[in-house]
Amino acid sequence: MKALFAFICLVLIYGCTKVITEPGYETVIVDNPWFFGHGGVRDETQKPGLSWYWWSTRGVSVALTPIKYNEPLEHLSTNDNNFINYASYIVLQWRDPAELVKNFGYENWYENNLKEQYRTIVRDVTKKYQMTPIMTDPATLASIEKEIADQFKKHIKKTGLHVSLINVNMGKALPDPAVIVEMNNTAIQQQRVKTEKQRKLSEDSRLQAEQSRANADNAYREQMKLDAAQFVQLESIKRYSEACRESKNCVIVQGNVPVLVGQ
Repeated sequence: MKALFAFICLVLIYGCTKVITEPGYETVIVDNPWFFGHGGVRDETQKPGLSWYWWSTRGVSVALTPIKYNEPLEHLSTNDNNFINYASYIVLQWRDPAELVKNFGYENWYENNLKEQYRTIVRDVTKKYQMTPIMTDPATLASIEKEIADQFKKHIKKTGLHVSLINVNMGKALPDPAVIVEMNNTAIQQQRVKTEKQRKLSEDSRLQAEQSRANADNAYREQMKLDAAQFVQLESIKRYSEACRESKNCVIVQGNVPVLVGQ
């Protein structure tokens, strides 16, 4: 009897497996009987805690908290034939873990059923909008996110997945690198045009000032009844005098006689 009891204890100990469910998860129990009984996914899941099952039974832990899936998208065409990139992500949450494991398998359910369709929806919606509003207008980006979310929810419902779409976020929209290069080249060309226009305005202003000064000089000469040579000589003396203000001693030559001017 003792030997039989010991054998039964060994079978119970080594023939069982423990399943631990962490908080925020539920464990889907999958039976795989060796000899008799019905196998498959149980409808009732294990809540957080520890339970024991037959050794052939396994548990699949499914997160019930929202899960974030990063989906960066590049080189998407816009309505004005430019290209744009998104640092997008979506947040999904499961409502029925047993249904997930039974009908879709837990390991690759997102990749197999949602990933490519999401990317296709984003491409199609982006094609309706122009690049500049996407990058600069928050209301436009919000409209894009809403339209993507609406279409994606319809697709989820069509697949039969018991999952809720919590959020769609396109992140910061940026032009394609090739578009950035073209934008920089355009900005350089526009700045060059502005610089040339400013330079011409400065040159025109200087020319106008010189013409005004020449007209004033000519009017002064005519008022003083000086001929051209006398006017030039008078202007020369005035300039020399102004130069002498910056020096202690200077020499002004008037006719053939040099004159020393001191301060």
